[in-house]
Order: sequence, then structure tokens, then C-alpha cells
Amino acid sequence: MQKVCVGILGLALSIAFQHISPAEAQQSQDLVPYIGETKAQFEARKAGLSPPPASPEAPSVTIPADRNGSFFTESTVNSASIRMMIDTGANYVALSESDAHSAGIDLSAADFKVSVSTANGTVMVAPVLLKQVTVGEIVVNNVPAIVVPEARLPVSLLGMSFLSRLSYFNESGGRLTLRR
Repeated sequence: MQKVCVGILGLALSIAFQHISPAEAQQSQDLVPYIGETKAQFEARKAGLSPPPASPEAPSVTIPADRNGSFFTESTVNSASIRMMIDTGANYVALSESDAHSAGIDLSAADFKVSVSTANGTVMVAPVLLKQVTVGEIVVNNVPAIVVPEARLPVSLLGMSFLSRLSYFNESGGRLTLRR
């Protein structure tokens, strides 16, 4: 059975390439992108131009899990260093009041006007827009966030309003990789 399949495949390939000259075969190969070739490289090759310079790889950060399986990172929010837990279950970056204050965000009691449901119940939060959030070499500007009253959030969370702006994030083998 195996010999018959190989024989039929060989026959089909010989028939398919029977009417193509070597020059035509070379020309048709040039019209197909090579594996790993970018669109810009392919277009340059089709036009007979030199390939464009390789773009630098997107910045990435790999974070090991702590002994409980959680991922913590030192981030920079509006120029302030803030320790955050990465939480894919959080819709937004969530800052404690003290971390928000460190980041230059000063709020009054009247700013806490939006009710949100959390794992710990309903809480009134203050919506804010962070100028910049940085993790390692990854920089994201204009990140929607919420500020949570101090007693309701023991550690700030790096949620989906940041993570969804990345090209890639994945947990594997106790390591979380983020890529801009």
C-alpha cells in the first residue's frame, strides 16, 4: 500500500511539472513568499530591490511565577515605580489609592463614582487614564484604569486594559511572557 501511494504521488508530480521549463519553474518560485519572509521582504524581492532592513524585535518581558503561581512585576506608572500583580481576569489596570497617589493621581471622595463588581463584592472606584505604563522595555500609553479605595485592594493589578494592547502574552511552564 505504501509503495502504491508513493508511486501515485511520484506520477502526479512528474505530470504536474512535465510542461514547465526550468526557467519557468525558477520564475514561479520567485512569486511565492519564502517561509519566514515578511510581506515587505517579499514585495522588495518581487520588485527586484534589496530587502528592507530587518525591524528590531518587539520588546518582551518574561516573568517567573511566585511560589503560589501568581505573577508579580515592578512596573512604572506615570513615572512612579509600582509593584503589580498581573491579572488576566481584571478588565482594567486597577491601582490602590496609595499607588495612584504615587503616580501623581490625586482624587477626592467625589471621584469614586463608578460601581464595579469584583471578586470581593461591589466597590465604588474612580476611573482614570494613565499617561504611560511600562513593564521592562514594554511601554503602553493612554491606558484606561480604575483606582480602588485602599482598604479594598491590597496590591495593584495589571489587567486587560494593558494586556490587550500587547501583541502577545502567554503563560507556560511557570513563566509569563509579554510582548509589545
